Amino acid sequence: MKKIFTIILFFICFINTWSQDYKSPEYQKKRFEEANEYLKNSDVFRAAGVFQFVNELNPKNELGKISLKKSDSLRPIAHQKLKESLIGTWKLNRTGSNWGFEKTTDTINDKILIVNESEFKFYEQNIKTKKLKLIKSEEIKFSKSIHERYYSYEFVFSDNQIWHISKNEKTGELRQVNTGEQNENGRSEIVCGNLELIYTEIESLK
Repeated sequence: MKKIFTIILFFICFINTWSQDYKSPEYQKKRFEEANEYLKNSDVFRAAGVFQFVNELNPKNELGKISLKKSDSLRPIAHQKLKESLIGTWKLNRTGSNWGFEKTTDTINDKILIVNESEFKFYEQNIKTKKLKLIKSEEIKFSKSIHERYYSYEFVFSDNQIWHISKNEKTGELRQVNTGEQNENGRSEIVCGNLELIYTEIESLK
């Protein structure tokens, strides 16, 4: 019993020490310098995120206030870069979730996504005739809710579904993941079994 008590006491002391280090001015300064390094390397996505984290560590001190201003100023730049990276014509290649993926097997129509500066346009293209049929068009609209700073790189569609859409720089593929739904309380969140769609870029619709 005494041994168990000693172990519990050790873990309590460890957690308290870790918490103090985590909230320390030194740790906040270290992460602030990390954010500045990302900014120097033009990585605005990571810079904005780390500056936001620095603010959350202590929003009341000077470093926290500066970090919030930097994060807020970088977010629109990151939004624009994200939109530019998605522009193109994409063909659905496979669908699935974290449980696994399946190649598309439709022998009549290809699923096409065309992204421009302001819209996501979803089409079906007849494989034989190459005729395009517009299925739906969605305005490019970033998530805005009480959780905006945490989900500010996700898109909200007209049915309130929230999607994370990004391009994999290594594979060149476009990934569309359903992460939740926007509601009057902010948003719901899907943490497992999220619907995912993977697209490959095509040069033309011929």
